[in-house]
Amino acid sequence: MQREFDLILQGATGFTGQLAAAELAKQAPADLRWAIAGRDASKLKTLSEKWQVPFVVASGLDETAVDQLASRTRVVISCAGPFARFGTPLVEACVKHQTHYADLTGELPWIHQLIQKHHKQSTADGTTLIPASGFDSVPTDLTVFHCVRHLQGEQPGDGENSTHSTVDVGALTGQYTLRGGFNGGTLASGLELYEKYPEVMQGFNWEVFEVPVLNRWAAPFLMAPVNEWVVRRSAALLDEAGVGYGKNFRYDEFMTAKTRGRAAMLARILKLVQYLMSKSWGRETLRLFGPKPGKGPSKKSRERGFAKLHIIHSGNREVGKLSMTGDPSNLITTRCLVQVGLALAAGEAQRGGVVTTAAAFGDTLISRLRLLGDQFVIK
Repeated sequence: MQREFDLILQGATGFTGQLAAAELAKQAPADLRWAIAGRDASKLKTLSEKWQVPFVVASGLDETAVDQLASRTRVVISCAGPFARFGTPLVEACVKHQTHYADLTGELPWIHQLIQKHHKQSTADGTTLIPASGFDSVPTDLTVFHCVRHLQGEQPGDGENSTHSTVDVGALTGQYTLRGGFNGGTLASGLELYEKYPEVMQGFNWEVFEVPVLNRWAAPFLMAPVNEWVVRRSAALLDEAGVGYGKNFRYDEFMTAKTRGRAAMLARILKLVQYLMSKSWGRETLRLFGPKPGKGPSKKSRERGFAKLHIIHSGNREVGKLSMTGDPSNLITTRCLVQVGLALAAGEAQRGGVVTTAAAFGDTLISRLRLLGDQFVIK
């Protein structure tokens, strides 16, 4: 497609958006024609001068503005949440203009709406739309993909997607260990999501159990419902292509702690969050005392963060491991989004539709992320 830009970053002036802009400035090829976008012209101008790139003024609620934005670029990546409020007009514009799209949402009900409304058309057009392209759920999705291919007898290649026959791999469990903090935008998205769809905080596995192979204890994980769903969608999409994970495939995800007591404490904290989110006064309390939109962890705190994911097969054998440096909700998430955007701009997506990173890229995106060195180490 002949467009003015190869890629536009929407929501560039927010806390996460500024981190994404910095990452894009560092990782973008010299010949990539990229720009930043958002609703605040003054802030955009300052960032534009900092990174020496053009800017586009476009509020997510201005249908004319986002339509023009989508028509000017081949790819849009967005940090402008809550996505159920600000994302719909932009996605519709991207489908209309056959512009590839990725974002940081973890808002499952909204993703379901995108699939119902746009998957068929975008598949036919070859337009790739990849919600949940941040910490939720790129690391989980790609690590499970990597482990499944290993279990099926094929090691993923570096930069090449091989054809794999479907071999049933059975049950996998993901065990996360992480350190990091939330920013105000993430909190705002979560609060709005719960107000509209209170069922999203239901269905957690509250069990606390020992994981002997790791010498740790497992507890419920806040992001598990999103990550588990994304992995299941990858399995279904790949199955359509004849390279699925097998009819008995299952994936469950938890957070781990060193002791049973700490795991039980994590479970109690998550139950408290669920309770607060279920009450209007609780949501107001979180708004009052939590980080405000545009605010987040300090640079030192972001750099001290990390995430590790262990994949356990049939409950007793570790078959894969991912290690990432940086705050998961701030640095890791923007690194993932930027690499997805660059992969889309490079024409590396294998299919259109409302899809996942494993289904769209597979080994190719793993290879891109491996180039980040110790920021993404998958084994």
